[in-house]
Amino acid sequence: MMPKTLLQVLRRRWYAAVAVLLIGFAGLGAIRSLDPVYWTQAEVSFVAPSGEPAYWIPGGDVASLVPFAALVERRVNDNSDSVDLVLSRGTLYGAGVKHGYSVTLPNTGGQWTKSFSRPVLAVQVVDSSAERVNEVLSAVIKRIQEESAALQKETDVHGALITTVTTPSSPEIIFGGGTPTDRIKGASAWLALAGAAAVAVAATVERQIVRRSVLRRGAGQ
Repeated sequence: MMPKTLLQVLRRRWYAAVAVLLIGFAGLGAIRSLDPVYWTQAEVSFVAPSGEPAYWIPGGDVASLVPFAALVERRVNDNSDSVDLVLSRGTLYGAGVKHGYSVTLPNTGGQWTKSFSRPVLAVQVVDSSAERVNEVLSAVIKRIQEESAALQKETDVHGALITTVTTPSSPEIIFGGGTPTDRIKGASAWLALAGAAAVAVAATVERQIVRRSVLRRGAGQ
């Protein structure tokens, strides 16, 4: 369709084009409101009184600290704002979560069989700023340490205590998108698509009206 003809079609079928553009502008609000997303993860290992992580002790009972880790996980998650999402190898960010954290006992089994063989709690945090992610991660790790100490105190454990080690010591915070530049690019692409759709709909309406007019003239002859 020639540019001049296209402009004539848009003049005649402006209402169809405007309707599509209004829908496009409504969707644009969702793109403009996107927040930046940052994500990180760390592992908190429960360490035997010998000073080594329990699952590194040759000939030791690897599973001995797993029930303890499970109890700590339950206490940390009870009455908290943690995300109630079962994750084996996935991430909060990949699951569509934009704000929150999770504390889980990693499942090392396969698809059909669960296996909890490591006394480790996996912590994931996702939020709208790197500072907020770091702040929440530190608070969650501190909560794990406090619940671990409290649990041992309640069972009258003295002297040789189970402690924790966090790895990595300085977790990397990963940016997941949503900067002002990304929002501008997304909005530009969305408006371009809306404009193309508006033109296509106007042309379709024009063809349908012309066809009906031709059919009516043919039927009247």
